Amino acid sequence: MKSLYAIITLFFCFTTFAQNIAIGGVIKDAVTKEPVIAASVGVQNSGLGTITNEEGVFQLSAPKSATIVISYLGYKTKYIPGFDFKDNQIILLEQSEEVLEEVMVTKIPLPKIMEEIIIASKARFNKPIVLHTYYREFVKVDGKHKKFSDGVLDYHASGGSKKTKSDLIVKQNRAFSLTSTNEEDDDQITGTLNVQKGISNSYSFEFLESNILKDKNLINYELTLKSRKNVEGRELHAIIIEPRKEIEKALFEGAVIYDPETKLIYEVDLHLAESHKQFPRTISLLGLHVALLETKFRAAYKMVNNNYVLSYNNRHVKYKVWTKKDQEITESRSDLIVTDFEKDDLTYNKKEVYKKKYLYDKPTSYNGKFWQKNNAIVLTDEEEKVIASLEKEVVSTPKAE
Repeated sequence: MKSLYAIITLFFCFTTFAQNIAIGGVIKDAVTKEPVIAASVGVQNSGLGTITNEEGVFQLSAPKSATIVISYLGYKTKYIPGFDFKDNQIILLEQSEEVLEEVMVTKIPLPKIMEEIIIASKARFNKPIVLHTYYREFVKVDGKHKKFSDGVLDYHASGGSKKTKSDLIVKQNRAFSLTSTNEEDDDQITGTLNVQKGISNSYSFEFLESNILKDKNLINYELTLKSRKNVEGRELHAIIIEPRKEIEKALFEGAVIYDPETKLIYEVDLHLAESHKQFPRTISLLGLHVALLETKFRAAYKMVNNNYVLSYNNRHVKYKVWTKKDQEITESRSDLIVTDFEKDDLTYNKKEVYKKKYLYDKPTSYNGKFWQKNNAIVLTDEEEKVIASLEKEVVSTPKAE
């Protein structure tokens, strides 16, 4: 009987494992043949998902019987059965003919609409929830890569509709740093790249509120409401944000995409306007000067089986630091994708919670090439070279005592 039980168990484990297959490919624009960057690739009616890298490449572990959904704003959504995938196939996305061209007229002031959709979205986030994520960060100093970190991170998100709290558990990670990890000042200056804020910024819409909505009377910005229908026929609205040309300040431009029926936000895309980069924000303290040269924030959200969750975010900041004797330009970029999620039963080990701000403070620890699994963002050849170079320099450089 024990032998029979063992055979059944082995068979069950094998068939369960066999259900998942590795799916990969390259997503390109059907007309230009250019790669579609940060396109969403997921399993229909599931939290499993990933995004394409800068070459349009993706990898996804999914059940063979699943339907793979590929989507990106401005393109027709594609549905492909898992068993139809071929190794490294090229998938062409067709641009939607219904682009954001129709200007809407509304009696409600657009700042008021933006406040309403932020409140509605905050209230709709499912919590408590565990977001299984892949996180990575590149840092350049004066044009040369100085740091890299990535990891498989679990964010245990909780809290009410006004504020999201999260406990971070680092499952596996790598960190290579050629500079000091004491970056308290950097965090105060940029407000980004703190791994603890990996999801909180996106769940609080902090970037949107602090940079746009603080301008209550829209002295600095012009907002336009536009409409489109996606391929399923659902109408989406976009609040287009543009800086007023005559204002000599560092101002942003971008868009907020939302569903007018549910008032849920599906995308936030903001960056320092090219026309206003000539007016950088500058901070001076005790002979130290800091100028913000570039900052970008993008977050995408999705609805899966009645769960409204974060899908992806990208943070990018570039700033100049100088004194009378020296100066340097630092550029940091982080990407976080939610590869899966589940309801949090709050039984996780609180002793495992990581409380430091940076992954560089945590020794490298992994039991397999997690960056090639877990639906992580596929590294480009150039990124692989950068990481290999940093790893080699860190290993070969004696540590200061």
